[in-house]
Amino acid sequence: MSERTEQPPRRLLVLFLALLSATPPLSTDMYLAAIPHIADQWEAPISQINLSLVLWFVAFSISLLFFGALSDRVGRRPVLLGGLLAFAITSGLCALANGPVSLIIFRVLQGIAASAPSAMTMAYCRDCFTGRARQQLLAWLGIIISVAPMVAPSIGAMILKVANWRVIFAVLAVVGLIQLTLAFRYFRESAESLEKGGVLAALKRYLRLTRNGKFILANSSMCLLGAPMLGYVGIASGVYMDQYGLSESTFAILFAAAPLLSMSGAYACTRLLQHFSDKQLIFGSLIGGLVAGVFLLLLGNVHFLFFMVGAACFSFFAGISRPLSNHVILEQVTEDIGAASSTIIFTSFMAGAMCMAIVTAGWSNPVMVYSLCILGMFGSILMMWPLLMRRLRF
Repeated sequence: MSERTEQPPRRLLVLFLALLSATPPLSTDMYLAAIPHIADQWEAPISQINLSLVLWFVAFSISLLFFGALSDRVGRRPVLLGGLLAFAITSGLCALANGPVSLIIFRVLQGIAASAPSAMTMAYCRDCFTGRARQQLLAWLGIIISVAPMVAPSIGAMILKVANWRVIFAVLAVVGLIQLTLAFRYFRESAESLEKGGVLAALKRYLRLTRNGKFILANSSMCLLGAPMLGYVGIASGVYMDQYGLSESTFAILFAAAPLLSMSGAYACTRLLQHFSDKQLIFGSLIGGLVAGVFLLLLGNVHFLFFMVGAACFSFFAGISRPLSNHVILEQVTEDIGAASSTIIFTSFMAGAMCMAIVTAGWSNPVMVYSLCILGMFGSILMMWPLLMRRLRF
């Protein structure tokens, strides 16, 4: 049995977990406004610089599987501390990149490092909370971490007004060091017991998960709920700044509407849970997301305000559904918690990376492609809805 020490006060714990969960949006959204500047400086196509965004998510997602299983073997705390230290170092390396290739390589390494704290956040929620308490925690985390993508582009835009894009990554390195300090002080081991064995034992944990049909069904369907959010991250700067010629500061303000509505959706979830069941709220979110997708398909290219409204409305319904869907997936497992938690985030971010790769593939009408991604993913879950009702524990 691992030693479990007393945890910090609940509010401080929630804020700490939210700060860890904010690592991915901070790593990606802070430099969105800088992408056109980086491309101009190195005389490289924006699609090549966008690879530093897409491949970050791929590296991040795949690495989650390794760190989740590793935490079942050595504990949550060592994985968290090591990941945060590596994140600070790789963020500094990104600031020193001398060309597109080196930036992409360092971003991949940064994505690998960022996956460790993200995996531990979900595992910690599963270790220490159950039932309605976990639902509420996940919803509040959704509220707090929505602030990161809302303010990150504004921070990046402000930095660009007084310094070059390299300072953005230097700031991320400092953020990583602050997180490391807080983790060392406040994060206690939460795993009730540790698994034995090495790589083969870790593989067996994932193999056990593949035999859990309810977990596979829940995870493979629910991961599609938030995937279009990363598609929006991928095309937002191109739509607002290139297609409509808006400034970096205006882009930052308009971009913030989507995460603001996502935060509002997560907050609404905490209130709606008092009156509606998980099933009703997820189903309602699916309908709302489809309506937002149709709006974007019909009007998203008419004016940038229509694009902003459509993306923000979709984000609101995604904000309602994501805490509930994560809870539903976690309810399907009773062992291999670290591996399961990492698998949840892995599939979610891989689905998002797939959506991002599709919408940033150089289309002449990326808004239409983004809209079709929303309709296709949410429509797929609705078609599976009767099966989900019969098989899953809600």
